Amino acid sequence: MATKQERLEKLREARRAGIDMSSPKAFITHILARGDKDAVLWFYKKGSVEFDFDAYRKLVAELKAE
Repeated sequence: MATKQERLEKLREARRAGIDMSSPKAFITHILARGDKDAVLWFYKKGSVEFDFDAYRKLVAELKAE
């Protein structure tokens, strides 16, 4: 499992690449296109196949506040 800082760094990379951060689908597509399949799992609920929208939105809000 990734640390909060590692997840924020993935979000920063996507933002620098021009990805629409309001769209989790666009973000995940970007990560998959880069071949970083493991990082995709960092944004899913632990022990689940459900994307953690709340955690994603919280991290994006934190990123925007930087």
